[in-house]
Amino acid sequence: MPFIDDSRVPAQPYPELREVLARFVGDISAELGDNHVGIYMIGSLAVGDFDLDSDVDFLVITRHELNETNIKALPEIMSGIQATGSYPANHLEGSFIPLADLNDPSIVGVKEFPYFDNGSTELEKTTHDNQWHVRQVLRGSAVTLVGPKPETFTQPVPAAAIAAEMKTVMLRNLNAFEEEVSRPLSFWNSRFGQSFAVLTYCRKLLTLKTGEVRSKKAAAAWAKETLDPKWRTLIDQAWQERQGVRFMEKIRQRAEQALLDETLEFIKYTVSLIE
Repeated sequence: MPFIDDSRVPAQPYPELREVLARFVGDISAELGDNHVGIYMIGSLAVGDFDLDSDVDFLVITRHELNETNIKALPEIMSGIQATGSYPANHLEGSFIPLADLNDPSIVGVKEFPYFDNGSTELEKTTHDNQWHVRQVLRGSAVTLVGPKPETFTQPVPAAAIAAEMKTVMLRNLNAFEEEVSRPLSFWNSRFGQSFAVLTYCRKLLTLKTGEVRSKKAAAAWAKETLDPKWRTLIDQAWQERQGVRFMEKIRQRAEQALLDETLEFIKYTVSLIE
């Protein structure tokens, strides 16, 4: 199946990605029928640096809210795709958002939309993709699989709104990380959570400074060149820890305490720069 942005669907590192997306588009479009507007890839597929450890992030834009038939059928569709057993099939993640809601600033971060978490076949409701930075990626760099280009039906994201969102998340995650830094195994003090924290703060700080949503790899490179050189080794460590596809192994292992303490100091340092 040729996609609208066909040349932007990478053949590597997962050659089976195209087949997975073709089935996803076909099955979702058939289920939604006239309620279907378009299907778009966001995340690393959109902003660059899609690699072995990347999620396959999507947004499905609809004309109206999903009906009960859709809500029952979509988990079965996702289960069928996952049954093919490939990495892309098992790492689809995304939301179903009505068209009108994309241009309603009052519901950003508040209204919950149907969402499949990474690798899940259970449809839940969450604000996960109802964020300003997701709208920024959708409008500015999304990979259009089917449907009109997002810039034709979305409004520009206010710079002040995305800046405020970055500051809020950076402060909230600082508190969460600090609460878990010395506790038994949890998300933030796992090997995965520690490296995720370093790279995420690089990324959010870059967005705050430039207004652009870039990949973790690009943000790490920027941070090494821009921030205090004392943090370069920690940033390199975080990037190396991220590599590979051993998510479940890394999230079950606690990071070394000295590394967690250093990561907390790095987070505090980046937060000190947000003004």
